[in-house]
Amino acid sequence: MAYEEISKVHKELGKLIQERFEVRGKITREFATQKGIQLRDIASGNLDPKTMLELNRYTSKIMGEERIKKIPMDIKIDQFKIGNIAAEWISVPGAHEDQVFLNLFGGGYIMSTFIGSRLILYQISRATNLRCLSIEYRLAPEHPFPAALNDSIEAYKWLLSNGFDPKKIFIGGQSAGGGLAIATMLKLRELNLPLPAGAILMSAWADLTGSGKSIIENQKFEPLIKDGLVNMARSYAQKESLNNPLISPIFANMKGLPPLLIQAGGIEALVDDSNSLADGAKKAGVEVKLEIYENMTHVFQTFGDDLPESRKAFESINDFVQKLI
Repeated sequence: MAYEEISKVHKELGKLIQERFEVRGKITREFATQKGIQLRDIASGNLDPKTMLELNRYTSKIMGEERIKKIPMDIKIDQFKIGNIAAEWISVPGAHEDQVFLNLFGGGYIMSTFIGSRLILYQISRATNLRCLSIEYRLAPEHPFPAALNDSIEAYKWLLSNGFDPKKIFIGGQSAGGGLAIATMLKLRELNLPLPAGAILMSAWADLTGSGKSIIENQKFEPLIKDGLVNMARSYAQKESLNNPLISPIFANMKGLPPLLIQAGGIEALVDDSNSLADGAKKAGVEVKLEIYENMTHVFQTFGDDLPESRKAFESINDFVQKLI
């Protein structure tokens, strides 16, 4: 089991991963019962693509609902729409109304919703006093590239049209959301629109070609990611080249982008994406702060207050924000 390997390098994280694995197993059994599917078919990957996608989305949804139980009752959550895009504000009491973090959730462009990132956004708002805006961008394969990018651009334009100062807007995301945040800034630059003050990227999936050596080197810690990346990348890009900088931002010229805070786990499969992203940004003259948290896995910030490294990551986010506001 992956959590056994993780426990060898970080006992506390291994225990948290094990607990999450057990919850995921329960959710999978519930899904199998509902659909009349054999668990051995799920374990062997012997499911048709449509059912596998349905399972992944169901699991992501329930896991997200479990995480939000840790959010205090006094957190303000306001749901609304930006055109046809579902959106919500999340903020702690006393958060600055004019200072915004626009979040793009992770999920490989094919699953999850903004509910899954609520705990992280609560932590960001608590640490920084930013007001967080989360959007439910469209998912592949039903809505392939550039649907998600178009939705993030529309949300950013909405902020500008409603009087928010770009110098007080931050953008970011987790995993695929981190890659999408970079792509959004690249597109904003192309459209000659004012860029945000900075970007906060957590375990960004920025290379859909899967060229990072860490995918193989760290496979024992995150064994399911390698095969999943291939399917998710093709579902999102479909007929487009995976080398397209708006799909894989590590291939972009990032000249002119605002300061970046890039956080990743030292044993995660996608840590090379963060390294490559940081290298490319530095070569383009972009101010970059790269933080690799030793013995941490993909988007370890989802563990919130349960993990010291996660708490440290949010403290660093606050330092980054305060220097730019």
